[in-house]
Formats: sequence, C-alpha cells, structure tokens
Amino acid sequence: MSQNSLQQSGSQPTEPIQNQPSSKLGREIFFPLLMIVISSIVLVLISQFDEPHYQDASVNAQFFPSAIAIAQIIICTALIVQRKLKAAVQQPAVPVFSKMAIFGIGFLVAYALLIHIVGYLIASLIAFTAYLVFFKVKKPLYYLIAWCFVFGVYYLFGEVFYIALPQGLYY
Repeated sequence: MSQNSLQQSGSQPTEPIQNQPSSKLGREIFFPLLMIVISSIVLVLISQFDEPHYQDASVNAQFFPSAIAIAQIIICTALIVQRKLKAAVQQPAVPVFSKMAIFGIGFLVAYALLIHIVGYLIASLIAFTAYLVFFKVKKPLYYLIAWCFVFGVYYLFGEVFYIALPQGLYY
C-alpha cells in the first residue's frame, strides 16, 4: 500500500512523526517559574526583617538573603529564556519529579532540621559527609575540601561579617 492510500483509509503512515512542541508546562519552565515566585515572596518578607541595633556588622540581616533571592530570579529568568530559545529542538519528555529531585528535596529538608537541632557547623559537617558517602565518593581529598569549606564559611560569617550562624538547640 502506498502512503496516499494509507492516508485515505484513515491509517497512519509508518514514517516517524516529528515531535511537536508540547503545550504542557515542563520541568524546564515550571521549576524556574516556581523559584521566581518564591524568591519574589522572600524579597518582600526580607524587607520586614528587624534590624538589630547591637550588631556591629558591615552588612545587615537583609543583605545575603536579598542577594541570593535576586540572583535566583536572574538565573531562573535566564533559564526560561534559554529554554524558549531552544524550543525548536524538541527533547524527550522528562518527568517533573525525578528520583534525584525527590532525594534533593529530602536532603535539604533534613539539613534544615539538623541545623535547627545542632547548629550550622555540626549540621553542615554531617550533611556534607553524608552526601559524599551516599554517592560513594572514596577520595579523601573531597572530604577534606568539604570540611574546609564548612569551616571557611563559618569563619567568614563569624569573624569577617560578624554574623552569627545558627547555633541549634543542643549546641
């Protein structure tokens, strides 16, 4: 049978059909939009932070959260623009929530709870170590770099910026 007779009889041709752009909101657009909305809400809430009158710091409590929220908005906007520019090249559909995404969310929630309980320093050391162990990293240098990073951030905030990081309930 020819392709014309297949089309006339209502059957589909055997040639591969080009993927048409989906009108669904994929993860490449959904998550950046979600982060833009969350970051915008955070920016509004940050403006309501009380400024401590006793803290002798070069930056106030609003600086770092505001900088991070603005950076997230800029990066997510760039991701959306990049995705729209590449929309002509259709890629296979990826589920919105992958196993690694769920792991990442769970890891961050556990880290936040651990910071509340034992403070930034101990929670970060545990979290960085657990992450490397989970992914079966065997090089001791990676562990050393992770721990030095944690101590470096702790020192930077405490001694340079004079901003106290969370101490936790039991620390």
